[in-house]
Amino acid sequence: MSSFSNSSCPIDLKSLENYDECPVRTIGTCDRWRLGQPPNYDSVNAKYLLQKSMKHSPTSLEKAVENIVKSWEAEIQHKLIPEQIESIDQEHFSMATNNKTPWTIHDILKKGTYCCLLEGATNHHPVLDMDFEESNEYFQKKFKTGFAWEVEKVFSGPPKVCFSWRHWAHLETESLEEEQNGKGKLIELKGFTRANVTDEGKMMDIEVYFDQEKFLSDTSTM
Repeated sequence: MSSFSNSSCPIDLKSLENYDECPVRTIGTCDRWRLGQPPNYDSVNAKYLLQKSMKHSPTSLEKAVENIVKSWEAEIQHKLIPEQIESIDQEHFSMATNNKTPWTIHDILKKGTYCCLLEGATNHHPVLDMDFEESNEYFQKKFKTGFAWEVEKVFSGPPKVCFSWRHWAHLETESLEEEQNGKGKLIELKGFTRANVTDEGKMMDIEVYFDQEKFLSDTSTM
């Protein structure tokens, strides 16, 4: 899903003792940005550094996969020209959740990652009827400090990469400082992904598995 970007960050990232673990997103250039400019991930990077549960070596497969996925997420969230999304295999790319519809990159850019990843959920939620911009705005208002993501463990490397992950946010908070002081309701989503990649590391078909119903239930209680 989306991590959120382009929001102001009140924390100097370089002042954090684990700044060297900051995600590296390779986004490249684009002729049409969704928000009119390249994204800035400082705010959600701060949340990630302060609250993540894993500590992977910079040379680990987990860190490599994490950066690749974050680069892919940044591109599909912010680039409006599919052909300029460099992290995917243009001919073979698709993404499916829990063995449901394999969405193309054109589907995702139109519907949004939230609607595609939550497709087929039986717990009807307002976001299921929203488009890309509406669903992003909905969750940005819910998760005001961002929706951070980390790889927990990689079980197999390329060309068939299988890994577990954690995605988390907070409800009822306005700042990371509040969360560091124990305020807010933690929304924690864990799942598993299998992705076929090319020799160049480009994403082909992606299968994502997680409990859609629990996520929708947790986020509809506030």
